[in-house]
Amino acid sequence: MTQGQAAPRSAIAAGCIASLDPLVVVAKRDTRLPLGLASLAPERFLQTPSLHFIGLARSYEDRIEIDALRNDLSEAERTLPLAHFVMMANTPAESIRFSQAAILNILANELIFVDERIFVPPPRSAQPAKAFDAVYVARFDAFKRHELARAIDKLLLVYDRPQLADIERVKSTLPRAHFANHESNAGAYRYFSREAIRDLLHQASIGLCLSAVEGAMRASLEYRFCGMPVVSTKSVGGRDRYLLGPHVRVVNDDPDAVAAAVRELKERNFDPHAVREYVGQLIAFDRHNFLISVNKIVERTLGARDRFRDFAPFAGEPVRWRPTDEILAAVG
Repeated sequence: MTQGQAAPRSAIAAGCIASLDPLVVVAKRDTRLPLGLASLAPERFLQTPSLHFIGLARSYEDRIEIDALRNDLSEAERTLPLAHFVMMANTPAESIRFSQAAILNILANELIFVDERIFVPPPRSAQPAKAFDAVYVARFDAFKRHELARAIDKLLLVYDRPQLADIERVKSTLPRAHFANHESNAGAYRYFSREAIRDLLHQASIGLCLSAVEGAMRASLEYRFCGMPVVSTKSVGGRDRYLLGPHVRVVNDDPDAVAAAVRELKERNFDPHAVREYVGQLIAFDRHNFLISVNKIVERTLGARDRFRDFAPFAGEPVRWRPTDEILAAVG
């Protein structure tokens, strides 16, 4: 971490202040903020002991990534001697890599932080008509592999603001798809809130996950909290931890296989509330273990016993991207 290269306060980041006394931070590592909020505002952590749980924006099973992380942590030990850092591994393989590199870590897949209070199925009494066979919530980056959805007849796309070249590439690959962010706003890009994305998900039958390597992919769980079956390709990064059950299909990297799985799951007409309940039980188990680990580390490093008695301080916030000024307002 180079303090002189901290990101501007007007930037956006994923993270939150889970506790002020003692000071416990949960944030995400990316190229702008290698150690989350500690990279953004290092001066805030110079005089006060703090504990930082750092999540991952992409897969860290690559040894090169581990070496870069270790260098950043070594720099932080020198510049922020009162700060303690714990990496949150999305997969057991990442946890093993961290441990081999003597990096303190816990297994805490970032999908446990997805906010089930926002992403909910429609009421049983008001099931909307499904205008689309499948939806893919994903940036238009090449690694998201939108081309694997080209055999789906009625496809809904939801995405971050794309570069012109990227949207032209995806449109040429998926000419029949509905580009929600543009087509809902007379051709100009429209940003969707989490609530708006949830309402769009209600219009589709199946959620898609088509990347081969990335982080845990938050949308993979947002789909299921909304009661949607999921079709995924085989992947590295952590989303497969919760891709279990009869309402999930993991298929080969083939557009016809993806489309066939979408048709099959759609025909089964699962109860959305049963889908949500199934994955909710998986998440509850990992949230319980997360709290046990966090409380032990907080007690060992900051001396506070049983600081977190429930998951409420962590629900939604660590994976919600928002202005960094808003996040830092909690610490003054």
